[in-house]
Amino acid sequence: MPTQDSWIPSQEELGGGILSVIDKALCWIVAAALLAISAILMIQVIARYALNSPTVWSEELAVSLFVWLTMLAIPLGLRRGEHLTLDILSKRLSPAVNRALAVVIALLTITMFVMIAYFAMKLLPAGDRQLLAGIAGGLGIAAKVSWVYLAVPVGAVFSVLFTVERAVLMLRGKVTVLNADADVLFIEHLDDELKAPSDASQTEKGK
Repeated sequence: MPTQDSWIPSQEELGGGILSVIDKALCWIVAAALLAISAILMIQVIARYALNSPTVWSEELAVSLFVWLTMLAIPLGLRRGEHLTLDILSKRLSPAVNRALAVVIALLTITMFVMIAYFAMKLLPAGDRQLLAGIAGGLGIAAKVSWVYLAVPVGAVFSVLFTVERAVLMLRGKVTVLNADADVLFIEHLDDELKAPSDASQTEKGK
């Protein structure tokens, strides 16, 4: 049974299957994108200030990767319930009402991402006719603006999948909240772990 502050489901609760495979793949892609952005920006700084020969492609490539990184990290946060949330109301409601409220929020979240994906897809034809000038001129790659736009519907689709999964876990009692302040709860969890050995030691001394 989950504790009162349960918000990050364990791997056993999430289970295997295709969603876990997608989760791991997204984690690796996001990590690789972050490393690539760091390397690109370092190259840009060295080229500009050390070699006095600034690159024409680095900033555009870094921004493009950042868009993909952001859109692929959003569903990871949704799956773990780590996005920012306001719990002023939910703290004062019963578990049953909170569960119903979580379903409503999940439906609104899904609706929002479906709309985002729909309108982003409509931009792809226009973006397909435009080149990323810096990347095309500096690297000789015919990179299109639509390649960057594509990150939005892709991230939205994964966000919908993980929101549905999170809502199902909520209804099944695997997690107690749809979203939570992960930093605060994680610190509280660590505090409890640190207090446990101390309490055990005090008990032994009392004996």
